[in-house]
Amino acid sequence: MKNRCLILILDMVAGHWDADITTPLTGLEPPNILGYVNAGKLPVFKECMEKGIFVNSWNMGICNTPHGQKYLASGTYKTKSEPGGNPYWKMINGLDSPTILSSCKLAYPQGKVAAFGSDAWMQSGWWKAPDCTMGWGSYFSDFLTSQHAFNWMQANPDWKMTLLYLAQYDKTGNCPLFKKDAAYTNDKHHSLLQLDKYLWQIKLFLEEMNWWDETWLFIGSDHGCHYGCDVAVAEGRKRGIPEQDLSNYCANHQEPYDCFSWDFKKNQSSGKRLDCARRTLFIISGGALDKTLHGQKISRGEIIDFAPTIASAMGIDFKADGKSLL
Repeated sequence: MKNRCLILILDMVAGHWDADITTPLTGLEPPNILGYVNAGKLPVFKECMEKGIFVNSWNMGICNTPHGQKYLASGTYKTKSEPGGNPYWKMINGLDSPTILSSCKLAYPQGKVAAFGSDAWMQSGWWKAPDCTMGWGSYFSDFLTSQHAFNWMQANPDWKMTLLYLAQYDKTGNCPLFKKDAAYTNDKHHSLLQLDKYLWQIKLFLEEMNWWDETWLFIGSDHGCHYGCDVAVAEGRKRGIPEQDLSNYCANHQEPYDCFSWDFKKNQSSGKRLDCARRTLFIISGGALDKTLHGQKISRGEIIDFAPTIASAMGIDFKADGKSLL
């Protein structure tokens, strides 16, 4: 197999933040990949970025999971609305654009294409894979999801593209940013540290199978989460969070997505745009990436650039509204 691609999707993980903002209980930026890497908290993400490309990526569409997954898979913000349907799910009935998984199979019919993750997104079609699609309940164990993917890949060494979608971090909406000794999904801080361990397992697996050098690793997310902004404060008050705890409260990724940072000392909006839910993750790494590109940072990209960049790396013909960043 000349080259392969593993796509890792991490639900609700912010890729970057405003570096001027720190949180009182950690002294760090709000949980996000770039900020925590710079603080020395995520060694495996750091290695993937040092031997990869980091993109300051934004979701400029609708920042919920159905739409975010569609944008990642198809490279377009366009959606097909179904009349009379729930607007949250409005575009999942009927696939209205090609996906990177289906396009990979067309380009490489002899290579196997598989997807593992949450049943909701597998049923919608955005991550439906031609050769194997395994989806469990929305918050099924990230660890077990990974193990199922690993077992299938071992049994099918001719795999060409595998999608691994880990959904459990999405449970950290409407929870504390930091709680001492918190278990996975009980606060954002410790949950982000756990994702670094899951990434270590993935990287180790590829290395032990002697696949790393021929594999592209693309890491992305569908949306971020409101914290330290006018939307998070309003939601916290609505939920009865005590005023003194609002600076440690993470809301979800609800509208409005265009939000403003909150000055907790003055108890008012600072007037500075933050747009928390729009801050997505986008890393290009893996042994297949040319070493001359290692350590690069792209100052601006969008979620719809994710699929066309994968297509470019893999030599796949793919029409999208986004563009390749390679």
